[in-house]
Formats: sequence, C-alpha cells, structure tokens
Amino acid sequence: MMRERTIYKTTKGFTTIELMIAATLGLLLLGGVLQLFIGSNRNYSMQEQLSTIQENGRFAMMFLEEEIQKAGWSENYTDSPKSLDLAMSSDGINGSSDSIAISYKGVAGGVIDNRDCNGAEVASGIIINRYYVDATTNQLMCQGNGGFAAQPYLSNVERFEVLYGVDTDKTCPDGVVNSYMSLNNVVGQGYAGLVYSVRFAVLLKGDKSILDITQKSNGYQVLDQLYIPQEDHMARRLFQQTVFMPNAVFASAASPEAIIDCMSSNI
Repeated sequence: MMRERTIYKTTKGFTTIELMIAATLGLLLLGGVLQLFIGSNRNYSMQEQLSTIQENGRFAMMFLEEEIQKAGWSENYTDSPKSLDLAMSSDGINGSSDSIAISYKGVAGGVIDNRDCNGAEVASGIIINRYYVDATTNQLMCQGNGGFAAQPYLSNVERFEVLYGVDTDKTCPDGVVNSYMSLNNVVGQGYAGLVYSVRFAVLLKGDKSILDITQKSNGYQVLDQLYIPQEDHMARRLFQQTVFMPNAVFASAASPEAIIDCMSSNI
C-alpha cells in the first residue's frame, strides 16, 4: 500500500517591525492629505473673506457717492437747502470715527422723494441723513430726520473718516476746491458755506480669523488720522473716494462775470 503524504506549506506573516513601518507610512500619508485639506479650506475662507470685504467696499463707495452727490439738491434751484448740516456732523473724539449729515430737498412722488434713509416721510421735504459708525456693533448707520430709528447699512466698519473740500477764496469764491480740512477746521476758520466736495475713507475688516500669522501693522492712514488696529488674524482693506457736490457750487458760487469783477476790484 502506498502511504498518503500530507505536505504543509509554510506561511510567513508580517513582522512587528514591518507593521510599524506600514502604520507610520499610512499616518504620514494621512497627515499629508489632512494638511492639504486644511490648506485648501483656509485658502477658500481667505478668498471668501477678501471677496466679501471687496464687495462691501464697492457698495460703500457707490452708495455714499450717490448720497453725497444729492447734497443741496432741490427741484427749484432758488430754494436749495444747505448741502451739509455741519451742526449734526462730527469729528471723531477719542479715536472714534467721524460722522456726516447730508441735506437735500425731496419731492413727493419724484425721482428724489421726501423720505429719509430710514423710510420715514419728512413733512418739510428737507431731508437730513446722518451717517456714522456704531462703536458697539461696528456698523455704518444712517439716522434720518423723519423720526424712525437708525438703521445699519454696512457691517465690519472699523473706521470712517471724512474731510471737506473747501474753497478758501473767501473774498471772491470761484467754486474751486483749494484745500481739504477736518470739520473742526472748516467751522473754526469760517468756511462752513464754502464746502464743495467731500473726501471719505472706510476701513473694513473681515469677520473671521483667516490669516496664518498674527497681523502686525504699522497702522492705516485713514485720511488725516493714523489708525493702529489690534494684532489679530483679521484681513482689512482701506477704501477712499472724493465726491464733488455740484449743487453746493451752483447754489453759492458766483457767475464767471461776477468772479472776474470781484477779482479785478481786489487787485
């Protein structure tokens, strides 16, 4: 009889060292993938924040430009109100932002109606909209003279500064801006009726910490004020614009002939 011979194959497994090496390589690969994901997510957040800041900045520039250009408007040019209510405007005190009060005459049912920025109807028709920054919420607010509560127009506003373009030729005003001054200088030097343009600046920041390192800045020159923000991981951007007020010039500047006569008589 033939004997059956059973043949066993020897199976060799992984050693502990090999398992440890494989686990280490797996962890390294997983760490690389995780780092790539975190980096991509951070880049996306940064682009989203910068895009939001840019969009808000463009809105602020366009909106305030349109409001300032309406200053002094009236359907009847012989009955034009003053362009700016300097008594309701203010220079920043103790590091706070400025405010500006814009005035014009509305027309019920017209292109420019008689409702203020809060939607309240103003019976006199003379609209006064005051723009300022709420120090608690960092929102650009508008307070109209119609009696309704102030409403926010823009968030994450860190600074809002205003300078006034003045025709310094008091003897013979020609409607040409010669200098930009703060509100206190305009009033103190007697140029309240000779303001023909406004230069404003808005410093916006993001609402999330997106920068890899703490932002250390020498500060932002926001018009005539140096503003140094706190060190954080926030992105910021400064927007600035100069807006001419044609209605103010039309209402107060003399005719070319009168200007020439005035200058001739004062030579």
